[in-house]
Amino acid sequence: MAASGNYIVESDIDNWETSVAHTEDILPAAVNITTNVLTVVHDIATCTEIKMTSTEELPAPLEDSTVYYAIRIAATQIKLAMTPVLAAAGTAIDLTSIGSGVHTVDIGSGESETKRQEIIDRIEAMIELITKDLFYSKDFILYYNGSGKNRIDLNLNPDILTITEIQISGVVLPESWYAYDKNSIYLDPSNADDDISNLAELLLRLKTKALFPLGMNNIKITGTYGWTSCPSAIKKAAVILCSYENDSTLYTAYENLSSDSLGDHSYNRGDRKFLTGIHEADRLLLPYIRRKIILGSH
Repeated sequence: MAASGNYIVESDIDNWETSVAHTEDILPAAVNITTNVLTVVHDIATCTEIKMTSTEELPAPLEDSTVYYAIRIAATQIKLAMTPVLAAAGTAIDLTSIGSGVHTVDIGSGESETKRQEIIDRIEAMIELITKDLFYSKDFILYYNGSGKNRIDLNLNPDILTITEIQISGVVLPESWYAYDKNSIYLDPSNADDDISNLAELLLRLKTKALFPLGMNNIKITGTYGWTSCPSAIKKAAVILCSYENDSTLYTAYENLSSDSLGDHSYNRGDRKFLTGIHEADRLLLPYIRRKIILGSH
C-alpha cells in the first residue's frame, strides 16, 4: 500500500528521489537464458541494485544475496550486470540456467514506504499546527461541567460537524431535545413536531430551566469535527512542502524573502515561526489560520 495522509497521497508528489524499495517473486519460467532477460512485475531503472534469493536454486551463475545491477530492457524486463558501470554499458551476466523453486527479486536501493509516510505525516502535522485546524473529519469525546443553562459552548476548533450522543450523568439525552451549530449545543423546543403524542415532551422542555444541570464533568459529548472535505489550497500546500523536502531548489525559502502581502494580511521574517518557511506554501495557508487551539480528541 502506498503512503497516504489525510490531505495527500504518495502519488501526488512527483519528485521522490528514488523508487520505493520492494521485493517480488518470479518463477524459473520468467528467466530466459537465451536473451539473459528476467521478466519482472515492476519497472526497474538501469543501475538499480538487485539482490536475489530462491527457495531452491538461483539461475546460474547468480549467487544468493549478492548485489547485482539492473539493465532496463523494457517496463517489465531487465538483465543483470556485475557493476554499475557494466549496467550502464549494457554488459549483462550470461545466464546458463533458469534455476528452480521460487526466486525473490529484492529491489533494495530505493526508499521505504515508511520514509515517505513519515514525510507526509510530518508535513500534515505542520499544517495543522500552523492553521490550528483539521481539514478532515475526526471523532471526539469530550467532558464538560454542567453550567445550569440550556446551552453549552464547546469552543472547539475546528468546527462541529456532527453530534452523535450526549450523556448527562450517564443518561443519554434524546436527540429530539437538542440542536447544535458549529460551536455549541442547545435546547431547541422547535425540534418537536405537533403530534399530540409529543406534547408532554414539548411541555417538559419548555419548562426546563437547565438542560445541562450544574456538575463536574457530568456532560459527555460525542461527535465529529473538522472539515467534510479538504480545501484544494491545503492539498496544494502539502504537495509543495513535501516536494520541497525532496528538492529544496523548487520553491522560495522564507529566509530569502524580506516581506510579503496577501489581501489584508502581511507578514515579514519576524513572523516565520508561525509559518512553514516556504513562501509559496505560506501564501496558501495564511487565509486558513485560526486563533484558537485544537482541543484534544480521540
